[in-house]
Amino acid sequence: MAAKTISLKFNKRRLSGFTGNQLKMIAFILMLCDHIGFVLIENGVLYGQNPMYWNLALQTTVGQRWYMLARVLRFLGRLSFPIFAFLTAEGFAHTRNIGRYILKLAAFAVISEVPFDLAIKGTLYYPEYQNVMFTLLFGVMALYFADKIKKKHIILQWMVVAFFSGAAYLMKSDYGAIGVLLIVIMYWFRLDKKLCMFTAAFLSAMESLSYCGVAALSYGFIWFYNGRRGELPMKYFFYVAYPAHLILFFAMRYLANLQM
Repeated sequence: MAAKTISLKFNKRRLSGFTGNQLKMIAFILMLCDHIGFVLIENGVLYGQNPMYWNLALQTTVGQRWYMLARVLRFLGRLSFPIFAFLTAEGFAHTRNIGRYILKLAAFAVISEVPFDLAIKGTLYYPEYQNVMFTLLFGVMALYFADKIKKKHIILQWMVVAFFSGAAYLMKSDYGAIGVLLIVIMYWFRLDKKLCMFTAAFLSAMESLSYCGVAALSYGFIWFYNGRRGELPMKYFFYVAYPAHLILFFAMRYLANLQM
């Protein structure tokens, strides 16, 4: 494993293709598609949290149309996490202060949990499912502690990765152990682009098997990363927009239900 200061091989490309900020915006839009499909349509229009109303809705033509729209949006949403995982690995490679990076992820993971639970389950706390920020946090922590171990101790490095992957699994964070492993793979294999893309795409396909492995298509965007951050000031965009849009979607569903 090369030193952390070495950039990802994607930076060797010509300055065409997608900047980091453009990839971040693409991933965010895809995530919005997923959350619109799940929060606003499946759990809103179709009353997905009430089995009786859900079944009644699906027996109607209108309900079937809403359901098909939700499925399309959720398929699109599967493409978002691999891009975020890649950008997290890229952030780890380039950050000047890893401690601040970890604290920032931890802070927004905690801040986002109530909005996430409200949007996903309509409750202030739902212990069976945690937001994706925790997965990104565990991925960065796995890289940080594994990076402290000398290269020859590869078994110890994988034990560190297994520990944080297990933590994500036990905590039931979004994308769980595979999410942590994706971040690690995209950092460790960063100097061999083809190996990195193939391995990560395979893992993403396995994670999204229930969606026909569609997450592997996200690497069509990642392949054209040009290594530049981009000119738009989006350093804190995702950190703020993630909990903010969850609160907005919960409020929209809540107000819509009051009108019924």
